[in-house]
Amino acid sequence: MKQKLKDKLDRLEALNIIGKVSEPTEWVNAMVMVEKKDESHYPIPTFEDATEDLHGISTVSKLDVRSGYWILPLTERSSFYTTFSTVFGRYRWKRYPFGLVSAQNEFQRQMDEIFEGLEGIRILIDNILVYGKSQEEHENRLCAVLKRAREKGVRFNQEKCTFGMEQVKYSGHIISKEGIKPDPEKLNAIKKMPSPTTKEELQTLLGMLNFLSQYIPSLSSRNKTLRDLIQEVEFEWKPHHEECFSAIKQSITDNLAFFDHSSRTVDLKVDASKHGLGTEISTNGNMCGYASRALSKTEQNYSQLKKEMYTIVYRLKHFHHYIYGERRLQRMMIQTLPYDLEVIYIPGSDIPVADALSRLSLPNTDFQMQRDIKAYVHSVMKTLPVSNSKLRKIRQLTKHDKQLSTLQSVIQHGWPSI
Repeated sequence: MKQKLKDKLDRLEALNIIGKVSEPTEWVNAMVMVEKKDESHYPIPTFEDATEDLHGISTVSKLDVRSGYWILPLTERSSFYTTFSTVFGRYRWKRYPFGLVSAQNEFQRQMDEIFEGLEGIRILIDNILVYGKSQEEHENRLCAVLKRAREKGVRFNQEKCTFGMEQVKYSGHIISKEGIKPDPEKLNAIKKMPSPTTKEELQTLLGMLNFLSQYIPSLSSRNKTLRDLIQEVEFEWKPHHEECFSAIKQSITDNLAFFDHSSRTVDLKVDASKHGLGTEISTNGNMCGYASRALSKTEQNYSQLKKEMYTIVYRLKHFHHYIYGERRLQRMMIQTLPYDLEVIYIPGSDIPVADALSRLSLPNTDFQMQRDIKAYVHSVMKTLPVSNSKLRKIRQLTKHDKQLSTLQSVIQHGWPSI
């Protein structure tokens, strides 16, 4: 282990990633060695962002940035705060080491800037997805990414890259043209997992289920029995816990469709129970995902009406990246903002007049066009370089002119019937 450490330090120093420190420093950190088979680090990405606009893809590649944080240089002052001691002396990092609080956000920003303007890519920390709706489109986009990476000095870990595939494994999920599904290895791990015997094992189980929550309808309600067991003083796995665990495993969905942004309608079904919130979202009849959340003790005291409304608001924010920007709905909502409205649902049978009028309505009239014409005429009248007295004279003479009066009548009342 000591020789491995020395070799690693020598290599990092040769690459100008770290540097020897001989003078006194305010800070020095004890070094902790963690041996890993491939010496890589994987921060957890935001999976919803990765799949936001993948509807219709046919080919996809995954690129893994090698030692990504080392792209980011540290200032001289910041560098000395990272000084660490070894049996071979003290060193300081000249570039971002793994583990700094700000490293992940700064690296994401840097990667976005490097690959800015390229189409068909999703960047999640040190993982890049390149996709296309045809093989040719995918290859063109992939070449553009590799060219930009070469220009900016970004290197990839070849062993972890996959190119031109119909599906790729990504962050515990499988991405393909059919949609997304859980990684079979993780799915089998849950389905074959034995019943927990301690609270720690149960917490691990709940964490794995939460990772796959988008595939499990109403998870927060289904796993309440298991969550309650965590709060109990003594851990005792009973038959009803086993029944709950088995029901959850059976409810896991094998496949979800990508969200279709071209769809005219988005179905967002929500429900609130005594202990949790549940939602499912779909387009064109294809299920795109599930979401659920347990209610806090304070939230459990809400009235059912408040719970239902809270579910709507909470899930609109949760699926914001899917449903934001439906322009027609946005315009309709904007028009209601000047009014202090209270929306109340009343069945059509209880409002017979409005119900009848909606079914026996007059032929449609283009009110928007009328408003636009009036607004245009009003703007023209307001900007005419004519005095008010001259304008009154024009109106008076127009009434006595046969052709102009006829034109005025046609404009105001339409063409006469023949």
